[in-house]
Amino acid sequence: MTLIMDRALLEIDDNARDVHFEDESCVGYDHDSQHVAITTMYNRCGTKQEQDKENVIFTNKVTFYKPSPENGTIITREHYLHIPVTCNLKRTQILGESFLPKTEQYVFHEERYGEFSLRMERYDSSNFQTPANDSGRVTLGTPLYFGIHLASVTNLTLLIESCWATGSSDPMDDHRYDIIENGCAIDSTTYIHAGFPQTFKTFTIAAFAFIGEYDRVYVHCSILICDNNDSGSRCTQGCLSRSRRSLQPAGYRSKPHTITSGPLSDASRSSRAMLFDTADGGPEYQDLLMTVAVSALCVLFSLTVIMALVIVRMCRHRRPELIGYQRVDNTE
Repeated sequence: MTLIMDRALLEIDDNARDVHFEDESCVGYDHDSQHVAITTMYNRCGTKQEQDKENVIFTNKVTFYKPSPENGTIITREHYLHIPVTCNLKRTQILGESFLPKTEQYVFHEERYGEFSLRMERYDSSNFQTPANDSGRVTLGTPLYFGIHLASVTNLTLLIESCWATGSSDPMDDHRYDIIENGCAIDSTTYIHAGFPQTFKTFTIAAFAFIGEYDRVYVHCSILICDNNDSGSRCTQGCLSRSRRSLQPAGYRSKPHTITSGPLSDASRSSRAMLFDTADGGPEYQDLLMTVAVSALCVLFSLTVIMALVIVRMCRHRRPELIGYQRVDNTE
């Protein structure tokens, strides 16, 4: 977190290093000619962390003290200048990813609040190292590998509380298929992986398509953020089956954050769509249809003429027999 202060309010000279956090080794620097800035990571320079039901709260104190003697004496009546600093991070966000992902990072920010980011990305294998590069066109039944990142915040962890798919980019679309619920995989092909860092969670699902007029699949996930040091948080409980849902976590948890990305499409369906596109394809599509139609008519006309010529020729070759010529005797 970074605090930018008006130099005039601090009443300092040119040395921005006279400003520091609780940890006096964390000093300020010149932001510009009129401002002084001071920066710290969330777990450095004496920064303290607290939590409530909606926020993760980081606090520190900026101090400036450079006493000057009073009236040439050896005493001073100047005070420390203390500036309390608070950075609130909202704990609830919504993340999403889709079968046709154009992955972007979702950064959450409010004025006078800090910021952090949640990002969901699709990978090409179960090692979750290389992002998928298939333009979102996938083959039904093949495994799809999704990973969710939490960045910019220390001592936090995340839980994939629920995931679902829709035929549109709207997470609230009634036409939906549930994948993960209460931290548990409910789709038979879904597997939630373990063994990754606290800020990176992953799951796998076999590719599918919606029945009917839906050529896209969007995946949405609801994410909870917890204190990694809180052994009673919702994130540490993981999957809550029906028999365990009555157990309420003792620690704090965030409200759900939802992100969405997509869409994914069936590769075979996409190929068919290229052959049978809609009339909304524009002038080029209309020109193509006209060219195909005219060409077909020309071929049909040519075949008709050829067949007519063949029939006429066959008739001429058979004409003597059809008329019934007979040899007659010659007389003198």
